[in-house]
Amino acid sequence: MKRTYCLSAAKTVGRTALPVTNNKPAFRAVVMSVLLIATMWLAVPALAQSLSGSFDGVGTLTTTSMTGIYMQSFTGDGSDDTYGAFDAASQGMIDFSNPPHIVITDTMWSQTFSDGTLFGSGSGTGTGNGHGMATFMIDLAISGGTGTFEGLHGNIIVTGTITQTGPLMDAVDATYTGNLVTPEPSSLSLLLLGAGFGYRLVVRKRWI
Repeated sequence: MKRTYCLSAAKTVGRTALPVTNNKPAFRAVVMSVLLIATMWLAVPALAQSLSGSFDGVGTLTTTSMTGIYMQSFTGDGSDDTYGAFDAASQGMIDFSNPPHIVITDTMWSQTFSDGTLFGSGSGTGTGNGHGMATFMIDLAISGGTGTFEGLHGNIIVTGTITQTGPLMDAVDATYTGNLVTPEPSSLSLLLLGAGFGYRLVVRKRWI
């Protein structure tokens, strides 16, 4: 009888000291989610500034196998309100087959400044006036750069005019506005490190 009583008492004590349900995985998930959200909220861009400027240049059209569709190569120069003078270059497809509507696709863009180059790509539309002139708008996505622009991304809206100067040549005069942003690697790394340390500290206090 004594032996039976001791075993029952041991089982009762065991159930009291060691909970059957272990919520450790769920608790960790909640803590990690909270820390991740806080980190993302605090990780603001180090650089977020507007771009604006103007440029002009010459476009050369090359015929393709499709009637009314040309490949255009553009070179020119301009001035940015923030970064100063630059050389501009682009290549893309221009569809004149449905006048007065113009469709611009597969545009590859570059702006070369004294301390780096921005790269972008995009597409747009235009409208001809039937007398060798057209207006256009192109939406460019900035995908990166070199030098001082390394790691930057953003968007630029280009608007301007195209004036035919020859059978396969045109003059381009345009302005643009947009923005550039980039995360700050050092701050983001510190935030992630702090989140990981906080997670370990909270979990340790919870389960020691």
